[in-house]
Amino acid sequence: MKNWLLLWVSLAIIPVIGFAATPTNVVDLMEGSTVENVSEEEALLVNQTYDYKDSLQRDTPRGTLNGFTRAVYEQDYDTAAEYLDLRYLPDSMSKDKGAQYAKQLQAIIDRNIWIDIEQINDTPEGADGDQLPSYRDLFGRVKLQSDEIALYLQRVPGDNDSIWKISNATVAKVPTLYANLGYGPITEWFIAYLPEGRILKVNIWEWAVILTYLVIAFCVIIPITWLCKLLILRTDYHLKTELAYIVAGPLRFFLAVLVVRTWVSSGTISAAALEVLDTGFLSFISIVWLGWSGMGILQSGLKQRLIDKGQKQGASLLRPLTNFIRVIFVILAILIWLEHLGFNAGTIIAGMGIGGIAVALASKQSIENFIGTITLYSAAPIKVGNLCKFGSIRGTVEEIGLRCTQIRTLDRTLIHVPNAKLVEMEIENISEREKIRFKADIRLDYLMTDTEKLKGIIADIKEMLELHELVMKEPLRVTFKGFGLHGLQVNIFAYIGTKSFPKYQVVSEELHLGIMDIVTKHGSRIIPVAPVALNSSQ
Repeated sequence: MKNWLLLWVSLAIIPVIGFAATPTNVVDLMEGSTVENVSEEEALLVNQTYDYKDSLQRDTPRGTLNGFTRAVYEQDYDTAAEYLDLRYLPDSMSKDKGAQYAKQLQAIIDRNIWIDIEQINDTPEGADGDQLPSYRDLFGRVKLQSDEIALYLQRVPGDNDSIWKISNATVAKVPTLYANLGYGPITEWFIAYLPEGRILKVNIWEWAVILTYLVIAFCVIIPITWLCKLLILRTDYHLKTELAYIVAGPLRFFLAVLVVRTWVSSGTISAAALEVLDTGFLSFISIVWLGWSGMGILQSGLKQRLIDKGQKQGASLLRPLTNFIRVIFVILAILIWLEHLGFNAGTIIAGMGIGGIAVALASKQSIENFIGTITLYSAAPIKVGNLCKFGSIRGTVEEIGLRCTQIRTLDRTLIHVPNAKLVEMEIENISEREKIRFKADIRLDYLMTDTEKLKGIIADIKEMLELHELVMKEPLRVTFKGFGLHGLQVNIFAYIGTKSFPKYQVVSEELHLGIMDIVTKHGSRIIPVAPVALNSSQ
């Protein structure tokens, strides 16, 4: 479904880009001609046009070619036939078929030559110095096998004065030229059964041919890529899911575009439609998509390898690094594509350099965050998966991105902290501790605790700590601190040899319960900081 959506969006954008880049036919050249970047004398010659007296502007070669092109563009082939010299045709041809000859001649021109209307003479006398008779002008040449056929305009008698028409010698060659250089039988079927008209200056039937090519290409490519995807998913390759996505997604689209371009280049659509497709938009999209996905599978493979080697910090760096490379790749692809369209990429880069100053000023915070990211990765005070305390925030680091770091709090909420602020915080990396401190301060009742009981309690607590398998032997202290305001103060200090806080809590519970049992066994009791009223039974 994604492929078809991308296809329709592409088809909607291709013509706009194509026609923005270059004109598509003689009519466009006439209407879009400009006198910029030419000398004053050349501009004067371009702007000079003959004051036509003939109703169809056949007074000059340019007027005739203009009129013929406009008529066929408007699909008025009867009027277009008025620009053909239909006299003295071969016996196999009839002047009654003038409209058909006009249509075939335009197909030959569209498919094989590009006419610059400004190069056609615009005087009744025609061009001088072309080594042709004064009544004949050349307007194009087409290649037929090993031969080259010239297309001529010719001055012929008119109602009041001589006029210019496409010569009868050229018209006589139209059926032969069309049989070899015109549209094939499949295209003829589209022309015959589809309505006349244009969408974005391209014939409706040409759009139909292109869509048909695309549909056929996908019908051919989809089963092949589906089979390849199925075979990949049945393997034991650890990146088979990512590879299957590439085969069924960007690779499928790239192959379909490649097949369509091959068919279209050898097909029978006009040079105008080929010029639209030659913008390379579909190829650009397919290559960028394929390259983007290829970098993704490369990232996944390297990430798994680094994790297997225990380099989790390097693995977490791969994602922002890959995204950065992807952005550079897309920018380079766009510049190459613009060069293909005829734009000067050097000028664009220079403009980007000037505009980069304004962008840098506007994105000051983003640059600071990027520098903060570099600092976090180079100094490595935190890593993905670490439990840390950032100021008043306590949580687990889930991702260190190019702009911010994601922290999952103990309440399971997700906080995004900008990297520029994070590097300035005091960071307590709880996960980096190799052991966890156990500390307990107890107060024993003065009345119930004598010297012998106090010594026994201290000795038993110390023995309990020494015998516990997770309590580290050094440092380990159980000491009588002194006479407190509310009781005899005993300090207990040791380290639990674990990094796991849940395991520490279990051990801490065991030790606290053991301390209570020891105090009770010796006939004493633990009192709170402030005395509390006791029941009479107590």
